[in-house]
Amino acid sequence: MKKSLLALAVLGAFATGAQAQTNVSIGGVVQANLKSYKVSSTARVANNELRVDDDYNSRFWLTGTEDLGGGLSALFYVENRFNTDQRQSTGGATGAGLADGDTFVGLKGGFGQVTVGKHSWMSVQGLAAEFVSASGNLVSMPTSMTATYSIMNQGGGYLDITRRVNSITYRTPVISGFNGAFGVSTASAGAEGVIGGGNQYNDGREYYLQGGYNNGPLSLSLAYRDFTAEGRAAGATDDSQLRFTGSYKFGGFKVGLIADRAKREAVGGGDSSRTAWSIPVSYAFGNSTILASVTKAGDLSLGHAGLAAVAGANTGAKMYTLGYDHALSKRTNVGVFYSRLDNDARGIYQPFLAGTSFTGSGLLAGETASTFALGVKHTF
Repeated sequence: MKKSLLALAVLGAFATGAQAQTNVSIGGVVQANLKSYKVSSTARVANNELRVDDDYNSRFWLTGTEDLGGGLSALFYVENRFNTDQRQSTGGATGAGLADGDTFVGLKGGFGQVTVGKHSWMSVQGLAAEFVSASGNLVSMPTSMTATYSIMNQGGGYLDITRRVNSITYRTPVISGFNGAFGVSTASAGAEGVIGGGNQYNDGREYYLQGGYNNGPLSLSLAYRDFTAEGRAAGATDDSQLRFTGSYKFGGFKVGLIADRAKREAVGGGDSSRTAWSIPVSYAFGNSTILASVTKAGDLSLGHAGLAAVAGANTGAKMYTLGYDHALSKRTNVGVFYSRLDNDARGIYQPFLAGTSFTGSGLLAGETASTFALGVKHTF
């Protein structure tokens, strides 16, 4: 008995010491939505789905810092993702559990911040303009209705929709509203040291560069990524993207602009590029926010020798979103939203992660997806 009490006392001493050294906090977002999801098509029978989804991908995180003295601190961030509507073992569930979100450890000081692990880079550039209301609230809209995920991160297939693994990120200190970031991933697709087809080895890389200004009503950002696939297996692609994001607030109004230029170089040829833009607007009054956006993806321009320019015709898409969000408190929001993603005759854009438990059925070329959703979100 005395030995047990002694062991508990020792463990308690260690725990107390750890708490004294590191400040640890927990936070998170839990969201769910009820949807009517309709696919309109001329090639197959129209599909109507009544769904319960979590296409924000609910999450909770642990953060911690330790003062190392001399203005230097250690830090960590661990983000755990889950689905409110699915068991994690369900096929197609998008939340994979422990540390599936951004997760990193590093140091910060007067020089800025350096972290190593998994980081969100280009995939989230634009969300602040369309997902954050003029009042600063994170709205309860499904992410499949955002231009960032459903148009900007796509172009002849998905370009960048996830955090970059095997990565290191440096973020500058904020000086008079100006900030910057630089990142390198040694293999952002996950597997390192992959031998491609025909024993052709290529050591893949991704580079990310971002600069921004955020002061008062004006927010501006310009980001660039350059991705080279690990290995040269058939189907591999090298991507580059340049994305501008800006927003301006006046009174309760907020007007934004997102513009993206993407290029994809496929192994064996068939290179393509496309330009897309979106104009999100919102108006906040009291605890309510009305929001809308218009988005357009241009045709794919095919640059492979021997292909006629007309080969990329009718490969674009248009997207419209309209919604109303109401803050019941500082932490709880409810809302009603409508979106329509309309592909041109040969366009293949998708509501974010369509074809999984996240959103609804995937689209064939030329199809349209219309979504009506009731959402609820709680932040803690």
